[in-house]
Amino acid sequence: MLKIYLLLSAPVGQDPFAGSGQAVASRFRELVPAALGYSQTRALSEQIEPGSEPAYAGVAELWFDDAGEAFAAAADVAALAPLWGDRAAVTAVVLGHERIVMRLPEHHSVGFIKGVFPFRRKAQMAVSDFQHYWWHTHGPIAAKTEGALCYVQCHPLPACYREGAPPFDGVTELHWPSVAAARSAMASAQMRTDQAGDAPNFVEADSVMLFLAKEDRVIPA
Repeated sequence: MLKIYLLLSAPVGQDPFAGSGQAVASRFRELVPAALGYSQTRALSEQIEPGSEPAYAGVAELWFDDAGEAFAAAADVAALAPLWGDRAAVTAVVLGHERIVMRLPEHHSVGFIKGVFPFRRKAQMAVSDFQHYWWHTHGPIAAKTEGALCYVQCHPLPACYREGAPPFDGVTELHWPSVAAARSAMASAQMRTDQAGDAPNFVEADSVMLFLAKEDRVIPA
């Protein structure tokens, strides 16, 4: 499955989206009829560090099965402006393969919040080497994240690099049942030692833009 992340900025406290529910689903279908699914993911007021501001106000997530349709949508994000709230704007676009590394059965039956982690690869590391390492070496480590219900990697397509690098080389999603579970995981030895110890092998230092968010699946893919 191909996925587009549209990372949104907005004034503090303002909803980055113009609405929700069936009205949004109908409008989205008019704007992007080729898309298989659409989610509006809003940053939570609660973040990993209490009182901190999220890196982004939210993210619009679109799913496709055709690369041509996905690239066309990513190239014309201005067409989706009717879906954004006042003064909200798209600040980064990431298009890639969505790869589900781990998902527990209960993920489908309980509510969840998710950590969204856009990041860049280690300087001078080839894209193919980076993606192989992230998938085959780091993936099994991160799949053991404490309390996580689901772990997703999104790998930009090779074509995304033909005219310069995308804003991020990958997006990680970790789903937890609550903010408390996310905070516990982020403070655990598994993340602070196992994952953090491996990250310098493929992640550019200080490039990770974490925020906690709640997903509203407007059109299930």
